[in-house]
Formats: sequence, C-alpha cells, structure tokens
Amino acid sequence: MWKRVNACRRLYQRIRNDEKLRESRKQKYIEAKRKYQVGINKEKLNLWKEYCNVTASTNPWSQVYKLASGKIRANSIMTTLTKPDESETMSIQETMEVMLDYLFKEDNEEENSHQKKLRKTIEEPIRTSDDVEFSQEEIKHVIESFNDKKSTWNRWYHRRYLPKNI
Repeated sequence: MWKRVNACRRLYQRIRNDEKLRESRKQKYIEAKRKYQVGINKEKLNLWKEYCNVTASTNPWSQVYKLASGKIRANSIMTTLTKPDESETMSIQETMEVMLDYLFKEDNEEENSHQKKLRKTIEEPIRTSDDVEFSQEEIKHVIESFNDKKSTWNRWYHRRYLPKNI
C-alpha cells in the first residue's frame, strides 16, 4: 500500500505544465495517503486489541497495566565490571564472581577485641532497676486501642493469645 502512495506522489510531483492533470493526480495522491493512514490506524487498533485480549486472559494486571501506568523499564544486564587490579571482566560468570568476592569477603575466624566486647554485650540481657513486667490490664488496653477495621491480625491475636477472663 505504501508503494502505491509513493507512486501517486511521484506522478503528482512530476507534472509541471498541465494544471488540470496535476490537480487530478494531487487528489489521487491525497486519497491514497488518506486510505493508507486509515489502514495503518485500523491495523494498530486491531493489534492493540489482540495484545490486550491475550495478556488480559492470563493476568489482568500484567503488561497492559504496567504499560498504561508507565512502569515498564528496560532490563539492564551487567556484562563487565572493573576488577580491583583495574582490568575488566570478560564474561558473566567472571562478573558474578567479582561481585560475590566484593560483597561477601572471606570471614576471618579470629575475633578482635572490639568484636569480643560487642558479642558479650549482645549476649547479656539488659536489666535495669526500673524494669517492670507488663500487666494484663496494660496489654488489654493496648489491644483494645487497635482499630479492628485496620487489620484482621488484631482480631486473630485477640482470640488466640489473650485469656478469656480479661
């Protein structure tokens, strides 16, 4: 169809002397171009409908939804990285190894003094003089202050863990 439009355009542009013939060829060209545009728009619409029907039957929130909301992004595939020795990786496998080596360093099994002190403070429970256990009334008050319409977790927790006599 595009070839037909181009042929009509060339015929229209070639005529210079005969105004009547030029005008008739111009009208033919405009009509061919209009039909071509209508055909393109119709085909675009048909393909879009087909695409929407195919993806909507499998998952209504799939590609069409993402496309409409502008959430489709091009996938970026990392192929090379610069290694610590300033050379670049040559394969995906090597790239992954460099990433893993960088992110997960070899763990030295010996602890330094800071690590030992930190481990000791973490393992000891924190006890202060004003530590008091929560009362049943305090727990009941907090749970009742929850909005039941916010989450079903509150109702489930209330039924499961609170004693019936509170």
